[in-house]
Amino acid sequence: MKLVPKESINSRNSLISEALLLKSLQHPAIPHVYDIEEDTNYYYLIEEYVYGESVEAFLSHQSHISLDCFFDFCLQLCDVFAYLHNLTPDPVLYLDLKPEHIIVCERQLKIVDFNVATFLSNSGNILNLFGNQEYSAPELFYGALPSPTCDIYSIGKIMKYLSQYLDVPIPPKLHQIIHKAAQNKPDCRFETVDSLISALKKQKLLLQQSHLVKKIAIYGSHPGCGTTHIAIALVSTLNYLGYDATYYEKVVENNFRNLPRIVPQFIENQGRLHYRFFKGYPNYGPGICLPECSDSVSIYDYGTTLPDKPEDFDLILFVCSNGIWHLQHAIDKGESLFQLYGNPLIICNMGHKKSMRVLAKYFRSPINEFPYLSDPFSITTQTLSFTTKLLNIKRRKHLFFHFKNVFSKKQ
Repeated sequence: MKLVPKESINSRNSLISEALLLKSLQHPAIPHVYDIEEDTNYYYLIEEYVYGESVEAFLSHQSHISLDCFFDFCLQLCDVFAYLHNLTPDPVLYLDLKPEHIIVCERQLKIVDFNVATFLSNSGNILNLFGNQEYSAPELFYGALPSPTCDIYSIGKIMKYLSQYLDVPIPPKLHQIIHKAAQNKPDCRFETVDSLISALKKQKLLLQQSHLVKKIAIYGSHPGCGTTHIAIALVSTLNYLGYDATYYEKVVENNFRNLPRIVPQFIENQGRLHYRFFKGYPNYGPGICLPECSDSVSIYDYGTTLPDKPEDFDLILFVCSNGIWHLQHAIDKGESLFQLYGNPLIICNMGHKKSMRVLAKYFRSPINEFPYLSDPFSITTQTLSFTTKLLNIKRRKHLFFHFKNVFSKKQ
């Protein structure tokens, strides 16, 4: 029973509105309302008893949660909001999501406290309802009308809260999904909860199928910082390890198109260049459609060019110079990149220790030191170690001799 003192201002209207709203909803995650009673001092909202504890209390005695548990909770949460937002003729907005309002009943979630919820058609008449600053959409506090994207923002903040308890590092693509849902600007979020559900399910399936990322983008802090150097090394090393990998040049200088004329050992076959374990496509311009294989690893070298909007990548690498005099370039470019993608992995080329510490502290992100290579097409123990740790893959030793023999025959 929910008790509301009669002396509270507008308590009767608020309570009846909540009761009527809940009575109209039929979903396993929403408690059922049975009746409203009153006596001299109180109104009583009589509803289904929910046995369990809040997400906040649940996590307080959990050292960690698994990725399966994370996806289970997030998809359950999204499912109830998809139900609310797709109600006809009037969608319902909840508008007050926070850990205290999510009850964990074994592995089933329940959403409680609908006193702020409203029909979308009535949202223009609501004033002064939003006191949950940490999880409510920021535009609500500046006079904007509530919309479904307000609930999507709250879901994103809850997902971010849950991700802090994961027992593994959060996968980059999953981080991008959370970051997009919790964007401050409504237009940058998922348009619907259904589209958020689709992104989560796709990511869950990909993680179940394989731990190897398929699409990698590399951006740099300033010209000459080493994006191409690192991209070549990653492609060459992955092919050496037996993982099919292809380089795609996205920088505007078109340096790779001249390589066959300068280095005779480069072989061109239907527009793709081959050399040792490396294979890749030069930047032929927007008029040429290059083939991509979903089963191989594609590495895109963007240099210092950032896109206007985030693209669909499994992993984002941000390459910085080893010189502390380029630190400001890294901070400026990094802020723009973090705004697009959330939390890229930072690669400090040849690792200047002082600048690495500054960047790690500034971006609150781990730093990966890339080894110095005089020849990025060569395979060294340093590049093998770096690649296997970065992508969390194994050295497929049984394929080493196969690849060596194939390439030696070609040469």
